[in-house]
Amino acid sequence: MTQSSRPSRVIGTRVSPETRARFVALAARHHLSASSLLAKMVDEVLKTNGDISLGSGAQRPLCESENDSGVVDRITLRLRRGDRALAAGRARVRGMKTASYLALLIHNHVRDAAVLPPNELDQIKATSAQLAALGRQLRMFGMPNTLSQPASDLSETIARVRREVDEAREATAAIVRRNLVSWETGAGSARA
Repeated sequence: MTQSSRPSRVIGTRVSPETRARFVALAARHHLSASSLLAKMVDEVLKTNGDISLGSGAQRPLCESENDSGVVDRITLRLRRGDRALAAGRARVRGMKTASYLALLIHNHVRDAAVLPPNELDQIKATSAQLAALGRQLRMFGMPNTLSQPASDLSETIARVRREVDEAREATAAIVRRNLVSWETGAGSARA
């Protein structure tokens, strides 16, 4: 392949690990990297097939197909200096891989969604379950053991705490529901 000042493009393919290992070994036998060998193979195939006009193939050029939703699902990003380290730090704090964190961030931005990372969603679910259990315990504690009324101050305090626990549990459950729906459907406009 000849080097030029024009920018290059990536042609990617997926193969089994065994096929990849064999290809890398073949490239090494010829003192080439796997990508260099693949580039030479592409050049050779294009030479043996003669002139091919860009408009004659069934596929459209990449610049046209990127506008179609879902056609291109893999992209390479060039980050500014220091952004990768910052993204890796934020991903680590959230218990995620850097690429997963960036994909979630882009998903939330482009779809106007409010999706939480899976581990944070699990934490909210656990908190909601704990609040529900606490609310049940407070209801049991607030029930009078006899027909006589419990002390009014204690009864009012327990009733207020129960309401606040129920409100917190319902608000947490609503966040979980919105995020689950947004994650599963890719649609969402409410911010969590």
